[in-house]
Amino acid sequence: MSELEKSRYTRISQLAQIVIFNAIPLFGILYLGWSAKLLILAYFLETIIAIVFHALRLWYVNYRWGNEPETKSRAAEIARMNKGQGMPASCLPLFMLVFFGFFCFVQLFVLGGFANEAFPEGIFTSMYQAAKGELAWVVLSFTFLQTVRFFMEVIRSEYAFTPSEALFFQPFRRILTQQLTVILGGFIILFAGANSYIIILVLVTIAIDLFFFFINNEKLKAFLTKGDPKAEKDFEELKKMM
Repeated sequence: MSELEKSRYTRISQLAQIVIFNAIPLFGILYLGWSAKLLILAYFLETIIAIVFHALRLWYVNYRWGNEPETKSRAAEIARMNKGQGMPASCLPLFMLVFFGFFCFVQLFVLGGFANEAFPEGIFTSMYQAAKGELAWVVLSFTFLQTVRFFMEVIRSEYAFTPSEALFFQPFRRILTQQLTVILGGFIILFAGANSYIIILVLVTIAIDLFFFFINNEKLKAFLTKGDPKAEKDFEELKKMM
């Protein structure tokens, strides 16, 4: 398989993952009768699952490719760009769990803020009760998809000669959209309480994921910036952040 074919296959695979991951909550609302509360808990647990699997990814990439000369050369370039600031690659999985685990505490804080309205029995009790029913299948689905994704990456050597430092912030975009869903979803439960609003929120989440997936597309850039130099500069700055 040529590099062009490999790149194209990877892009198709990533797009399929976005569609499938977002289809689970949408299918649950439309056809399984999920409540808004169940959906928010599902997104919260997806955050945790994604964090754990990415820590595993960082460990594997460093274990498999970390000692290769090409990997070390790329890592040295990243260190120069960061002016020598950073930490050993072997420490990144643990730091990953701590750093992104902070986002989970933010979500718990938000959910706890709506506990009296949405979770009168308490967030942990409500989560435990939900986990014995439909939420268990949600967790299994997300875990299965993450497992398949990880092993496909291993089989394809997708991150060959890639420093784990370059992958550290990879899940940030997805976690950002999950944060949006949980926070706005909490407000919806508090002030509206209608599942129709949650459906709109899920569709917005899908749109955000797709935007970041196609952010390098020149046609998207032209459509959004309309040829305005300042808008093009802002767009390029956004790409660097993501």
